[in-house]
Amino acid sequence: MSELRPDEIFGLLERVQSHATHAFSGLGLIFYSSLSDLPIVALGDQSLFPHTLPVADRPTLASLLAEISTFSSPWHDGFHLIDANSFELTHISQFLSPQVDFLRESRSQGLPVGARHMAAMAGSKIPSVSYTALLSNKGMPTVFQRGCSFLRGEAPA
Repeated sequence: MSELRPDEIFGLLERVQSHATHAFSGLGLIFYSSLSDLPIVALGDQSLFPHTLPVADRPTLASLLAEISTFSSPWHDGFHLIDANSFELTHISQFLSPQVDFLRESRSQGLPVGARHMAAMAGSKIPSVSYTALLSNKGMPTVFQRGCSFLRGEAPA
């Protein structure tokens, strides 16, 4: 498969948003090439997840992510992992704990951001992570690469 591009990620986030309901809680994604150096811990027993993983079909992926990203779903919290090479959802509801050192150079300006935002920013600096992505509960998509965020149409730093 060809290298993952930011427009593919924004396309997925837009499809998730199109399926989102008023109960949408927001979404965090990690696009990874290897699990070996990811500082993650499952927030729940993955075998209890009622869907079969991995999920590769993009329309199914978008609707599933919207479905589990509601406050009524026990799977809404944490980050969901997508293989950057195959674009398959492989893990759901993962606690991500990147090194705090990754944030030391952060130039926080303006109002405070949430923990998921900071974890996504720092997590995007992990060598095996191609991108991290967030979709806020208000529908604002953000993609991170190497600690820098960008919006659709902007080039990664």
